[in-house]
Amino acid sequence: MALKDKLFQRTFSKIFVYNILWEDAEVDERHLGIDEDSSVLCITGAGCGVAGMTSGRPQRIDAVDINPHHLALAALKVTATQRMDSYSQFYDLFGRGWASDPERTVRRLTDTLPRWMQRYWKRHHDRFEKSMLHQGMTAQMLGAFRRQVGADANWLRQVVKESPEERMRIIDERVRPVLDKPAMKAVMKSPLQLVSLGINFQQRDRIVQTEGMNITDFFIEHLKRVAATDCETNWFVWYTVAGEFNHDNEDAVPPYLRKDRWERSNRAPTSVRYHNRNLFEVLSKAGPETWSHYTLCDAPDWLDHDAQRHLLDEIYRTSRDGAVVLARSVEGQSMVENVGYADRFVPMVEASDDGTATDRSRQYRKVAFYRVHH
Repeated sequence: MALKDKLFQRTFSKIFVYNILWEDAEVDERHLGIDEDSSVLCITGAGCGVAGMTSGRPQRIDAVDINPHHLALAALKVTATQRMDSYSQFYDLFGRGWASDPERTVRRLTDTLPRWMQRYWKRHHDRFEKSMLHQGMTAQMLGAFRRQVGADANWLRQVVKESPEERMRIIDERVRPVLDKPAMKAVMKSPLQLVSLGINFQQRDRIVQTEGMNITDFFIEHLKRVAATDCETNWFVWYTVAGEFNHDNEDAVPPYLRKDRWERSNRAPTSVRYHNRNLFEVLSKAGPETWSHYTLCDAPDWLDHDAQRHLLDEIYRTSRDGAVVLARSVEGQSMVENVGYADRFVPMVEASDDGTATDRSRQYRKVAFYRVHH
């Protein structure tokens, strides 16, 4: 890994960056096939996906993240899905980001978590006094973006009624001039902006090479791709443009927040272990046939080809035969094709095509599912 990416990773690991997972967990749920016999190794991000996995009631989840802020939030979401008795209070906590007595609510949820997480939430329970959804570097960046554009929930309710073509025209007329301002262009080029977007230099270079455009143009084109989706139910649209979810539609929130998922997750016997460390460290300590599922987010995009090969070697060594691997990429090819391991990791073509086509975040050229063949 290049020095600048090592510095990026160190910085990223110390800052509370985002409070939601920027990947469509409904796609994952549809194709992973997690059930009561499953054992999952997953990178958590902000935890929406891992919290949703508990509705499949797998035997075990190993949740990994280099960022302690994200891992602690993921643990809180998972514990709440399993232990909170009131769905309305659960939804308020994470769907609205608020609790009437956050200190008491969080304290009750964290008493079985690792000691460092208990200390963490003792210091940070006040994130739920107003709205946790407005906390974190990405949320603050998006808040500034909304103020510049003049966007809010009322404006979005009007825009979602328009055709996709009209929404794209609105982006060109209302958003592009804001991002074309010299000050905004400077912000978009800054390393801290890359941190807020969760894009390291390696991944940025992949975007530039694949898309043939800079980050500002990529962001605008990304907004247009999102505008072509069903914006009424796309929670990424609502979070980005309104700073909140569309509470009037139960399909317009991440799956773990929906009542039917909460009912299946509640009292789930799944054992969840939390690892605040590098993914390679967790893999290196595991033996053969440990996991049946691996969800990697877009972490492989942060790696060069040698590191991607090493990651696949470790997954192959620790996997059950038939294990499912999920990874997202800003490139059209995923790491399996990059390193020539298609004989060991057999593409799940229909699942990958559907995932790529339907992922609401529209951030990735490839949502790739593979089945391990020993």
